[in-house]
Amino acid sequence: MMPKYLFITLLIFSLTFGVLGFLHAETPFVDPDIPSGETITYTSRTDDKLMTITESVVLKRDGDREIYEITSRSESLDRTIRLAKGTLAILSVHTVRKYPDATLDSKLTVIDEKPHSSKDEIILADFSLQKYILRGFPFEKLKKLKIGFYGDKSKKKFPFNVNYKGKEKLTVNQKIVECYKLETGMDGFWGTFVPKTEMWYSVESPHHLVRYEGPSGPPGTPRRIIEQATYTVTQ
Repeated sequence: MMPKYLFITLLIFSLTFGVLGFLHAETPFVDPDIPSGETITYTSRTDDKLMTITESVVLKRDGDREIYEITSRSESLDRTIRLAKGTLAILSVHTVRKYPDATLDSKLTVIDEKPHSSKDEIILADFSLQKYILRGFPFEKLKKLKIGFYGDKSKKKFPFNVNYKGKEKLTVNQKIVECYKLETGMDGFWGTFVPKTEMWYSVESPHHLVRYEGPSGPPGTPRRIIEQATYTVTQ
């Protein structure tokens, strides 16, 4: 039988370091538990141009942590994203952009990152990844989430936010899908110049992206609509 003083010591140690560990890793996101082998195809429309996007997820282990490795492929862009399972923190992004007159290869790796424990704000290393990370949005529990960017000293002047807009039912391939709707944009005066982006995620776990409507690039570029075509999981 364990001595009473040893039990109390272990209990205090567990509570103290357990709470500290939780605070260190605190994040507003909830792990959506994306299954390894998930594959989603999307149709993308920008003006009259149609394109197919295929995205697949593999759950991997990197040392003592699990990661989501997401691969997205289309005729204009290939991208491999690595996110930490649990927090959905960005670990690395490898992007290949394919243009008619050039192919551009870029890599982003997060070497270190200070803990960020705010429950209503996130800092992104790559804004283009928000549609993946927002699968972990705490739907129905959080109404608004502030978005910041590393190295951006003007975030107080240009507040970027994600707003939870409730539930909506979409018809996708003749099937009704109940979705959570999120809207991203800027508050105040600048919000009138920056187009809103709308995203719908399935209410059913693992909350995959069903539809996206937003600018295809900087302000002034055509609006882009991305919609789920198929969803499968292979073991």
